[in-house]
Amino acid sequence: MKTSLVVPAYNEEKGLPLVVQEYLDVVDQIIVVDDGSSDGTFQAAKAMAGGKTKLFRHDRNAGKVAALRTGVKHASGDIIIFTDADNTYPARYVPDLVREIENGADLVLGARLQSRDNIPAFNRIGNNIFSFLATYVSCMRIKDSQTGMRAFRRQIFDTLDVKAKGLEFETKMTVRAGKLGYKIVEIPIEYRERVGESKLNPIKDGARMLTALFSVAYTETSLLSKMILLPSLIFIFIGMIAGFISIYEKVKYGVISHEFYPIFTAFLILVGVQLISLGLMVDYLTKKLDRIEERLVKLKAL
Repeated sequence: MKTSLVVPAYNEEKGLPLVVQEYLDVVDQIIVVDDGSSDGTFQAAKAMAGGKTKLFRHDRNAGKVAALRTGVKHASGDIIIFTDADNTYPARYVPDLVREIENGADLVLGARLQSRDNIPAFNRIGNNIFSFLATYVSCMRIKDSQTGMRAFRRQIFDTLDVKAKGLEFETKMTVRAGKLGYKIVEIPIEYRERVGESKLNPIKDGARMLTALFSVAYTETSLLSKMILLPSLIFIFIGMIAGFISIYEKVKYGVISHEFYPIFTAFLILVGVQLISLGLMVDYLTKKLDRIEERLVKLKAL
């Protein structure tokens, strides 16, 4: 199976040449997409274009997601691999990614579980939180939903493609794959110190990731599961109202006149969370059965 590496680049004149040079021997094709850089990124990429390496350019900065889509559009490989242009993801893991795809995985993630010191402490906390939420929403164990190194079959990109503008794309794509019942495999990788200046905004991008998780959780959930989720949200809402009333009374009057409200709050929220978990599990099993049925139909056709 042929492999195509897609490298979106925005103001990465220092890291990009290192990435292209390192990956040349492990993939069949490299697609570099200069996303309207204002430094010497395009010139650096142009100097390396030719042979395996193809270069495309956006006239203006359209965002990482637009660059990824442009790259996939022009890729000819059966397997698409994403990596960043900041030289953080080593090329030596590509054979492992490809091997997992050939063994039946739909999406393979390079989980940044080695050399995590190169990830800022605040970002590590955010990664752990969002990976936990991604695990809960998708009902699949996901250790690094935000990783920029991933591989998948070219034919399923349209299915896994999601509406996103920035770094929330990876999280949303990962959760969607899980929600649709695709097989996700993670391999531990080293994460190196980036070359150049980081473009991550922890607060802004974190908010986008959180919104993206809720968006996927709702849009990709089956009607049956939504019928289970609806009363759970009502229970949680009523429980929170009772809780706020208890807090207000305690702060203003020093006592809680409705003594049963705290217990009522805890009970309703607990029931609500349990119903949400049940709904997500039902949705996961439904989607997983759909994927199994698809594969059986393909095997029959063969």
